Amino acid sequence: MTHELPARRRAAPFLVLALLPVAAAALPLASVVPDPAARATLLAGRDVRASVTGKVALSLAPSWPEAARVKAALASEDPDVAVEALFFLAEPAPSGADTRLDAAYRVLRGVSSLQGIEYFSESRGRMRLFYEESWRIAGPGDRTRVPDAPPAAPPAFDRVWAWQKDLSFGGNVYEIDYSVSREGAPWSIAMKSTNLTGMRYGIVPVAAPRALSVRVHLVAVDEGLVFWAVSSARAAAVPGMRGKLEDSFGNRAAALFGWFSRAYRQGMGLGS
Repeated sequence: MTHELPARRRAAPFLVLALLPVAAAALPLASVVPDPAARATLLAGRDVRASVTGKVALSLAPSWPEAARVKAALASEDPDVAVEALFFLAEPAPSGADTRLDAAYRVLRGVSSLQGIEYFSESRGRMRLFYEESWRIAGPGDRTRVPDAPPAAPPAFDRVWAWQKDLSFGGNVYEIDYSVSREGAPWSIAMKSTNLTGMRYGIVPVAAPRALSVRVHLVAVDEGLVFWAVSSARAAAVPGMRGKLEDSFGNRAAALFGWFSRAYRQGMGLGS
């Protein structure tokens, strides 16, 4: 003789399963960087770079949904120079997805911590100060300095403004957008910095407002973090200026990766 369980008791196991935490889907580095040569270079601790002038066709974009949106945005912006740089930050035993996301987001929101970092200057053949000044400001028309003050939890989208002064292009106001997604990865962060003021190299105009953008994209994988930087500009028609921007973009991206990786490792207790 069989006995039918009451509906409430039959549903209980399913309720328990529904309440259990869902583990983040595995995402190996090979899925995001499928090219074996590029992947080997990254795992060896080196970066991969590519540049293009004229019609932009990105070649280092990770295999990840946000990359298609970046390509579409660049096509609409129509820059005449763009430089990609791909880096990898290895984590031998990654922590939970949310812990890594919180730590990475806090670093990227730390606008003031960029002050004082250096990059390698191709024209001078030595390291040079990147940002002489860098801090968050109250708004695009209000240069009052305000704290970095990242939110307690990373929001899906946030926008801040910054004052940054470098030795090449002087002081400028920037709009910085942050986006967080869990589409196609345990998580990813996109950061886009755009100039709101016209940029000059000395007295020479270099870029009109909103003509220069630097994008940084982080994708969490099983082995660590993929760091993809795309710098683009509609440069002024000044002899040699496009070449100068092309040379400096890659090294400045390396400086940003170095800044990020040092702060992230420290925040996660991974050592130097």
